[in-house]
Amino acid sequence: MNRRQHLLHLASLAGSVTALGLPSWAWAQSMTMKLTATTSEDLGIDWLTAYKANIEAATQGKVKGQVYPASQLGTAQRTIEGVSMGTIEMAMNASGMYEGLDPRFGALAVPGVFDNIDHGLKLLADPDTRKRMASIATGKGVEVLTTLIHSQCSIVSRKPVRKLSDLKGQKIRVPGSSILIAQLKQLGANPVSMSLGEVLPAFQNGTLDGVYSGTPIPSALKYFDVAKAQTLLPSTYIAIVGLVSPTFFKTAGALDPALRQAARKTDDEVAPRVHARVQEARAIWEKGGGEMIELSAADAKAYLDAVIPAAQKELTPAARQDYDALRAIGAKYRS
Repeated sequence: MNRRQHLLHLASLAGSVTALGLPSWAWAQSMTMKLTATTSEDLGIDWLTAYKANIEAATQGKVKGQVYPASQLGTAQRTIEGVSMGTIEMAMNASGMYEGLDPRFGALAVPGVFDNIDHGLKLLADPDTRKRMASIATGKGVEVLTTLIHSQCSIVSRKPVRKLSDLKGQKIRVPGSSILIAQLKQLGANPVSMSLGEVLPAFQNGTLDGVYSGTPIPSALKYFDVAKAQTLLPSTYIAIVGLVSPTFFKTAGALDPALRQAARKTDDEVAPRVHARVQEARAIWEKGGGEMIELSAADAKAYLDAVIPAAQKELTPAARQDYDALRAIGAKYRS
């Protein structure tokens, strides 16, 4: 078969596909989505793993997913850059890691936005919330595909934090958020911005006195081998955000709607796992000899009285509008 005959044969095949009512991608070469997170064995990985299965099913295998946990593709900042440049298709990180990309992400880090996990699930699933989140970081080469409530925030520390004054002077890791830095400074701590993949060595060698994160992270990374005390922070929750490459979705063409529908399906499937992950993490923490500490009612109030105004002062005007909108949407789901 000469080149002209080969081209005519391909055209005939394409015509057959069209005649059968199949989209053009049905016979196109498959595409790959690299899905990455800095965490391992947590809700973010649950989501990425479920999304991989859902996109492959929704596209009849024309889009394949590859999940890379535990910073396998680099630090949070490196993977964010990868998404914006189109070399990585999706990155899942705590919202605080994205504040350098767009300060509007800071609205998610203010304590009191989420009352508890169930409240957070409802607020983030609200169509108005999704629309608002999708408007963040437009023009930066990325798109918000999903936002999830992950867990309550805590501080793991060598010196147990049983009252607020115990935080004074401690070097505490935070996930790259100016909002969190302002909160901890207000409490007298010395916050250090650091990607999750760099934390454990710094904690082990004493560069850090403590680590701020969602409660499943210390269990997954076995921080109990370094410190046994984990203090829960009242009305303070981690939201994780899945950023995707809009270039990839544009390249996907007719597959774009299927990829987005797969994300919503994944949200619905993974939401029931939030409580289970938190409970599993607590059991692992306590089995490893760790202690979960809750502040007294008086200290809990003092904490919120201190950190909410400190966080609000750090919000840009646009982020403050997002914060106010999230509070208004959240009011619909308060019992």
